Amino acid sequence: MLKIMAGGWMLLFLIAVSTTAVAAEERMTRDEYKARLAEYTERERVAQDQIDILQAHIAARQTEIGSLDADIARLRSNIYNLIDADEEELLAFSRQLDIVIRQLEGLMALRPEQLIQRRKELTSVEKLVDEHLASKMSVVPQMRSKLDRIEQMLAQLRARVSQPVTIDYVVVRGDNLWNIASKDDIYADPFMWPRIYRANRDDIQDPDLIYPNQTLAIPFGVAENQYLVTRGDFLTRIAAEVYNDPNQWHRIYQANRQQIVEPQLIFPAQVLDIPGN
Repeated sequence: MLKIMAGGWMLLFLIAVSTTAVAAEERMTRDEYKARLAEYTERERVAQDQIDILQAHIAARQTEIGSLDADIARLRSNIYNLIDADEEELLAFSRQLDIVIRQLEGLMALRPEQLIQRRKELTSVEKLVDEHLASKMSVVPQMRSKLDRIEQMLAQLRARVSQPVTIDYVVVRGDNLWNIASKDDIYADPFMWPRIYRANRDDIQDPDLIYPNQTLAIPFGVAENQYLVTRGDFLTRIAAEVYNDPNQWHRIYQANRQQIVEPQLIFPAQVLDIPGN
């Protein structure tokens, strides 16, 4: 019985000690909690102060952005007034320049003989670019940059087409000068056959007689101060193209009297000298 009572008292003692320890631990946790709560509260206050400062900066920047947007709108309006165009017209002008750039990139990718065959296309592009340069919209920096690039490409292409080139053509069975000249990768014009004949006079005794495996020189292009006559050309038309004045035809005639019997008679494949201004 005494043992039971002693064990009970011991159990009660242990429970009391444990309860006291737990209570002490709980008191420590609460103190720590209060300290941390105070720390977090201070952090929140500091963070809120910083948020308030940042929001004030954001509001100031938004005011500045609004002011800049208004300045940009006024500047844009002034630019449109100066170039006598609106935003849509300027965008259309920019798209036209992009088309020209792509066209010139295509020409630059051609082989020399192909490029020379498309010399007139290059001339038409040059005229179009001159019109664009005359536009007030050409002074806008973005447009000026595109036009500068176009002019650089045109200079490279002009240099290439001013140099005549010659390729070799190997005759196959059934060929004659007429159908060789008519091929798309040659002249695409059968009436240009005399040019092949003249370029190969040492190897062709009779223009009606050429032979398989015979190698012919095919000339493309002419020098810068020359003009290659094509079907439908006549002196006034050539003068209009090279001098912008059809009345200057007599200058071409006088410079080519040895190969022009009558001013009204010129023939495809003739290469005429063009006197400079």
